[in-house]
This record gives sequence, structure tokens and C-alpha cells, in this order.
Amino acid sequence: MEKPSISEGITPLSGLALDEAVASAHGGMITPPMEKSLIARFPASFFAIGLGTSSFAGSWQLAHQLWAAPEGIVVALMLLAACLWAVLLTLYILKLSLAPLAMRAELANPVQNCFPGLAGVGMMLTAVSIMPYSKVGAVVLLSTGGVLATSYGIWRTQKIWRGTISLSDATPALYLPVAAASFVLSIGLSTFGWFDWAELALGAGLFSWLATESLLFGRLYFGEPLAGQIRSTMGVQLAPPAVCSLAYADLSGTAGDVFIHSLVGYALLQAIVVGAILSRVVRRFSAGLWSVSFGATALATSIEKLAVRGDTNVATVLALPVFVGVNLLILWLAVRTIISAVSGSLLQVTQEEK
Repeated sequence: MEKPSISEGITPLSGLALDEAVASAHGGMITPPMEKSLIARFPASFFAIGLGTSSFAGSWQLAHQLWAAPEGIVVALMLLAACLWAVLLTLYILKLSLAPLAMRAELANPVQNCFPGLAGVGMMLTAVSIMPYSKVGAVVLLSTGGVLATSYGIWRTQKIWRGTISLSDATPALYLPVAAASFVLSIGLSTFGWFDWAELALGAGLFSWLATESLLFGRLYFGEPLAGQIRSTMGVQLAPPAVCSLAYADLSGTAGDVFIHSLVGYALLQAIVVGAILSRVVRRFSAGLWSVSFGATALATSIEKLAVRGDTNVATVLALPVFVGVNLLILWLAVRTIISAVSGSLLQVTQEEK
């Protein structure tokens, strides 16, 4: 029988299985009530919900400029995203304080430890959203989020370089700690007019993405299929080209050139492939499916931005259908998440799907 990898049988939505193993190794240092608490099982992967919501609000901001979408919806989405981030950050801080072994188990898992840095990424996205309303608050959030995301990305990178992970544990979530964080930092820096620094962040994200993608494609083409609930991390595959195109658009100010059109084209290809794959391999809804939301909303925002700037050849044709498709995706994810929360299955630990 093949030896399972460390991530098999563990969803990206809970560190409970590893938490129990850590507790056992430490002589049962945490009691059953604590290790089974909701706080102990609150995963960093839930930050993907806040990330998708914040990016979705940004998409509606451009829809207001492009099609005169109601400003009330834009404001409501921004407030919802900000409140959601506040709740997610509070819960994760409580996990750090009340369930340290669960936190350590999450950081020890090669799949789950890709997500904690999203806390800082979310702060940077929130900074971009509130920039028109509070420049001081935006600067504080961008600085804090940038330091957190960059520090975590560096820490995790040197941890991998000093050790090894199984090839079976390599998933598209590997893009998140460095590539995604760098792209969002570039977007934030461009928003404040710090273009030279934004170029550095864009370069860090671009080449980290390309280096990681070559590894992942080799693993996905010739390795074993992704196990169980970590299949939902396939949704992250859409994010790098989509977020890179948005970062490049913010930095260059272009109304459309060959590079950004190439990025958008590749992102569209990834969207089609990811959509087809997820519908076939993910048999049970989990909040991990929110991993596709950031890339999808970033793609819509990038195309809308080009359309606002007068790109009539590509962006004007694609902007509305992509925007509508993203709205349907977010609505579906939100409804299914609420149903799962009400039914009590949102944090349920499941075994690997067959």
C-alpha cells in the first residue's frame, strides 16, 4: 500500500487531525474539549473568503465607473469586506492565543501553512479599497499588511529551502506566500504612487510565480492526483496570471498592450481549465473552494480597468460577461457557505474523498 503524504485525509479547512497528533506527541498537553473547539479548528484557509470578498468589492468599484453600477452596492460590499476581515483576523488571533498547538500543527503542514500569510494580503487589499476615504488608515493597513505578508513569505521560503516537502504535497497554494503577496503589494504601492517600489514587488511576484508554476506543472502532469479536500486548492491556479495582470495594469497605466493581453489570455485559459477540473474532482462543497474567488475577481477587475481606460479591442467585449460570471460565482460560493455554516458542516473534518 502506498504511504500517504502528510496532507492526505486533512482538509485545508481544519488542522484538527494534525492537532491531535501534536497533542499525542506532547503527552496530551491539550484536553479534548480544547482540541475539538471551533477556535482550534478555525483554518487560515478561511482568509480566502475575505480575499475574494475584498477583490469583489474592487470589481464593483470599477463597475460603477464603467456601467454606472449603484454606488450603494459598492459601499455595502466594501463595508462587508472590511467587517469580514476584522472578524477573520480576530478569530485567528484567538486561535493563536487559545489553541497554540493547533496553530503549530497548521504551520507544520506543507499545504495548510501556505495560507496564514493571507492575513497580511487582506490588509493590503483593504488599504486599496479605503484609500479614497482615509489615506492615513490606508497607509497604516498597507504598511502593516505588507510587513506581515512579506515576513511570512520569507520565513516560509527559507523553511522550505532548509528542509524538504513531499512532491505529493505540492499544490497551487504554493503561489500564495510569495507570488500572490508580492502582486498585491505591488498593487498597493502603485495605488499610492510609489511606482519604483511597486516594480520591485511585481518582479518578485512574477519570477516567483514562474518558478513555482514549472514545479507544479511537472507535479500535476506526472505525479499522483491531489488527495482529498486539498483538491480545492486547484482554484488558486487562476490567481497568478489574473493578479499579475491587475498589478501590471496599475503600475503601467496602460490601456492595453501585448503583455497584459497575454496575461489576461492565460488567465482566461486557466479559468476554463480550473472550472472544468473542480467540477469533476471536488465532490463535496467546502469553504476551500473560495480559493478560486481571488483569481476570478482579479481577472474581472483587470479587464474592467482596461475597458475604463479605453481598450475597445479586447476589454470592452470581455468586461461585462466576465463580470457577470464572477458575480454568479461569488453568489454561489456565498450561498453554499451560509448553508454549510447553518448545517454545522463548515468546520467539519472529513476523510479523504474516494
